Amino acid sequence: METRPSSALPSRADAELSLALERAHRETLVLDRLHALWALLLAKCCLLQAAIERWRLPIDGSLLVWASSLTLAGFATILYLRAHRADLGRIPANTRVAAALLAGLAILALGAAHASVGLGLLGAPALGAALLGLAGLHGLVHAALRRRPEPLVGALLAWGAAWSCLHAASLAATLAWCGAGLLLGSSLPAFALARAARLRAA
Repeated sequence: METRPSSALPSRADAELSLALERAHRETLVLDRLHALWALLLAKCCLLQAAIERWRLPIDGSLLVWASSLTLAGFATILYLRAHRADLGRIPANTRVAAALLAGLAILALGAAHASVGLGLLGAPALGAALLGLAGLHGLVHAALRRRPEPLVGALLAWGAAWSCLHAASLAATLAWCGAGLLLGSSLPAFALARAARLRAA
């Protein structure tokens, strides 16, 4: 009796596992990119506002820097999420937890900003340190969920910038430290995670 050659095709279970992992990497990539771009945008706004304050430029930063950037980024985010709606419906549980945590921290950050700007309860150094502390907390939890070193390094950098914010001598220095903390502690680690997910999916 003739024996059949062994098939080079993977088993059904292996194929389903490989497909699930590929989909998880692709879906996680969506939120990693969004996180990285928003952190980069906020870092850019902080650094531009720091330049305006440092050199006393005759520019209304609240309108030309913050309002315009956040409005355009909001519309771009809505379009981006609509384009990836199917992917976001099946994101892994750990990414869901990290995204929910990030949304909660964003709400806390808005409350802290209102307490500082609207109610005058917090000064600029305390507000900057609080926001960077929240960013570091998100990085720490993200590192535990994803088991990657990039968010942990980002958390340490964000907390270092938060410490420097508390000792900033001026509003320009506070904004500069906030921008540096968001760039190094949040945006770059998120870009690194997105790159790693893209390489795993390739």
